[in-house]
Amino acid sequence: MQRIIEWLIGIEALAGEIYADLAAVFSEGESLRVFVDRLARDESRHYQFMRDALACLRDNPDLASEILLDQQTIDSVETPLKRIETAISTGKIDQQLILESLYASEHSEWNDIFLYVINALKDNCPSFNVIGPSIQNHLRTITDFLENRPEAKTFLAKFENLSPVWEEKVLVVDDYPPILELVSSLLSKDGAVDTARNGKDALEKTSRQYYAVIISDIDMPIMSGLDFYKKLKQDHGDVGRRFIFISGSLNQETRAYLKNENLNYMAKPFHLRSLRQAVHEIIDQNTL
Repeated sequence: MQRIIEWLIGIEALAGEIYADLAAVFSEGESLRVFVDRLARDESRHYQFMRDALACLRDNPDLASEILLDQQTIDSVETPLKRIETAISTGKIDQQLILESLYASEHSEWNDIFLYVINALKDNCPSFNVIGPSIQNHLRTITDFLENRPEAKTFLAKFENLSPVWEEKVLVVDDYPPILELVSSLLSKDGAVDTARNGKDALEKTSRQYYAVIISDIDMPIMSGLDFYKKLKQDHGDVGRRFIFISGSLNQETRAYLKNENLNYMAKPFHLRSLRQAVHEIIDQNTL
């Protein structure tokens, strides 16, 4: 968790500096200047949120992250920001490039991971309960501004017209809200996602809806992930090929069962891109 928070601190600081420098490039009163100046102030607040998160983590050292940062995720956030930074330093300010890069970075996994940290810490640091809306307002500010810029309509249309990676639904089952919200938010960028908090709820959902992929935690109250799988298997013998288990406590007996059943599983903490890739592969294999 510390590494993720420290990375976010660096990103918020970098973004704040870039947006502040960008605001200085444009004329006083120009709408783009007002917009990026607002973003700079937002990032300053987000930077402080993450500084507070680091202090909270130091007071609660047992809090561990269930995800890992991978280089692809890091690059998806940092590369667009660095494009803006280069444009400023070279004096080659292309507003289209600026807006595209800004949108690409802000709509990457950056804010999803930020919210994951906040949600993971808020039970130990109650003041974090009010931070979530700040991120939502931040993203709404960007979307609202771009929707009213004629030069942004072309690339916004590209994002809006992208076909989903899959058409069928994915089910995410986990009793830990921060992971449930993070995984479902990330996967919803690729297709339709439903969620459940335990195996019983998941079983009810699968009785009404077919899911191309089922991502499930193992240790959950009311009904565990394995009991959910076993019950579903009674009616759908081949359901195992659609499952991905994620767990932070894979003992030898559980590992042996998963291996014997030829089930996909990932130990927590896991890389976000690895999970998305595994989902894509299952859908590809099952639709051949």
